[in-house]
Amino acid sequence: MQDAVNPKHPILTLSLNPLKNALQNTAETKLQLLIRLSAPQTETLKRTPLSLAIVIDRSGSMEGEPLEAAKGSLLKLIDRLAPQDSFGLVAFDDTALVIAPTRTMSEHHMPSLRKSIREMHTGGSTDISAGYLMGLRELTRVQATGGSTLLLISDGHANAGEQDPKFFQEVSTKSATEKVTTSTIGLGNGYDETILEALAQGGGGAHRFAGSIDEAVGAIAAEVDDLLDKTIVNAVLRITPTNAMSGAPAIEIVQRLPYWKDGETFVVQLGDLYSGENRRFIIDLDVPGIASLGLCKIADITIEYLDLAQRQEISVTMPVNVNVVPGDVAAGRIADPIVRAERLILEAQTAKSLAVDELLNGKIKEASTRLKGAASSLRREASLIPVTDERSAESLAIIKAEADEIDVLAQTAEDQDVMYSSKRMTESYSRKTRSRNVRNQPVDPTIDTDEYLN
Repeated sequence: MQDAVNPKHPILTLSLNPLKNALQNTAETKLQLLIRLSAPQTETLKRTPLSLAIVIDRSGSMEGEPLEAAKGSLLKLIDRLAPQDSFGLVAFDDTALVIAPTRTMSEHHMPSLRKSIREMHTGGSTDISAGYLMGLRELTRVQATGGSTLLLISDGHANAGEQDPKFFQEVSTKSATEKVTTSTIGLGNGYDETILEALAQGGGGAHRFAGSIDEAVGAIAAEVDDLLDKTIVNAVLRITPTNAMSGAPAIEIVQRLPYWKDGETFVVQLGDLYSGENRRFIIDLDVPGIASLGLCKIADITIEYLDLAQRQEISVTMPVNVNVVPGDVAAGRIADPIVRAERLILEAQTAKSLAVDELLNGKIKEASTRLKGAASSLRREASLIPVTDERSAESLAIIKAEADEIDVLAQTAEDQDVMYSSKRMTESYSRKTRSRNVRNQPVDPTIDTDEYLN
C-alpha cells in the first residue's frame, strides 16, 4: 500500500503508511499502520478567541516563591490575552474558590483582576478534585463555541477530596468529549505526577514538569504560547472496519490515547492541535485471511474536528486499502523503516514507564540500564534508515533526538534524586505517548524569567 494523502484541506493533512505494503492471503496478519496528522502554521490563519481557566494550588506548600512566581506569570498572561479571549481563575487548598469568574477580557475590570491575583495567599491542605471540578464548572458555564482549556498548576500530593488517578482520568476524558482540554503543570519534586498525568492524558492536553521556579515560569509561558496557537479543537479519529474484516477485529491503539467502541467503530480522542504541530501514532489491526488477491479495502478512517479558522465542524475520510498477495510474495516485502522506527520510539516509552517503577522501588541501576538499552536500539534502527527524502530525514532526526533524550534521562536517574528523575521521566513519557511535537519539549531552564517575575 502506498502513502495515501487526502486532497489538500485548508486545515489538516492526513496520511497513512503501513509497515509493509502487502499482506498474505488466507492467513491472519497483523497490520501496523502509521497515521500522521499535520496542522498548518498560524500565520495563514486568523486566531479564534481563546477560552481559558487557570486552576492554581494555593495550599500551604505553595507559600513563598512558588506562589509568587505563579502570580507573576498570571499577571503577564492576562496582558497577552485579546479583549475577545475569556479568562477565569480558580484557587484551591482544602476548598476551591473562584478568584475571577470566567468572562471575556473586555468584561473584566483589569485593576480588580490584577488586585485579585496579587492578593492570593496560601491556605491548608490539597484538594485537587475540588479545584478541578470548580474550574470545569466555570468553563461549562461560558460554553465557548471554539472549545476551552483548563490549565491546572500544583506542587503537592492530593491529601483531601478524591485521590484516585482513575477518577481524574475519567472526568477529564468526559470533559474532552465536551470540548474542554485539560493540561497540567507540576511544580517541584513533591507533586503527585500520577494524578496530573492522568488529567492530561484523559483531557487530551500536555503535562509539564517544572523542577525549579525558573522552569515553572517558563512552563506557564510555554503552555500559553501553545494555547494562543491552537488551530484545531477536539479532534476525533474513527476507525470503521469493512465487511472484509469478518467478526469483531482486534484493534490496538499503541499510544496511551483515550478510545472506545461505538458499535463496530473504534473512536480515538486526539484532543487539540496547534500551529505547525505534527502528530504520529500507530494502530495495530488483526486482518483475517482474505481469499481474493489484489487491492481490498479493510477499513475507513475518519478524522473529525472543529476548524477554529472557519468555525465549522470538518470531517475527512480515507480508505485503508491492503494489497493481498500470495504468501511467498508477502514474505519478500521489506518493512518500511520509518514505520518500524516509529514503533521503536513507542516501545521506548514503555521502557520509560518501567524505569519509573524501578526508580520508585530503589532500582536505580536497573532503570538506567533499561533506558540505555532503549537508546541503543533506537540508534541501531537509525543506522538502517536511508535518507532519500524530506520524510525520511525528518524521521531520522526524530529518532536520534529521542535516543539523545533517553540517554539524558538515564544519566539523570544516576545523578539526581529519585523523585526528580521519576517526574522528568513521567513528563517525557506523557508527552511522547501522545505524540506531542517539539513545542512541548521540557522548558529550557535558562529562559529569561525576569520579564515574568517583575
